[in-house]
Amino acid sequence: MADGLSFGLAAILLVVAAVLVALALRERAHYRAMLSWPVVKGAVALTGLDAERRIHRHAARLVHLPTIAYRYAAGGADHIGSRISNREPVFEREEEAVQFLARFPSGTAVDVHYNPAAPNEALLQPRAPDLLPRLIGAGIALVCAVLAIVL
Repeated sequence: MADGLSFGLAAILLVVAAVLVALALRERAHYRAMLSWPVVKGAVALTGLDAERRIHRHAARLVHLPTIAYRYAAGGADHIGSRISNREPVFEREEEAVQFLARFPSGTAVDVHYNPAAPNEALLQPRAPDLLPRLIGAGIALVCAVLAIVL
């Protein structure tokens, strides 16, 4: 490979790695901020189950997406939220989604985590982000950048 081309490729791969790491760090910081959000009691208004086809590993598959609408009061106003988690709960088997929703019958009291800067932004279950795919991608980009320079 020509020197200029290999260094150009290495530079692009380093930028890709930096972007992936930056996205992972931003997602982690947002999760940490969510953990400090105030928690108020809310009540489940209604639940539902959606199904949609998604492409995964070059094949379409049917996935089941639970939905929950809940009421809560924050920032001096009443709100209706529908975000369950910062990581969307997705189930391949309908029975698993139904079991998940069984924990939230209408009228059930729930803990609602809300953003004090924007009380209409809320969720029921903050979950740690899955940073592994981004970090693996960054690692692969770094290895390829080194190989582009060395070879």
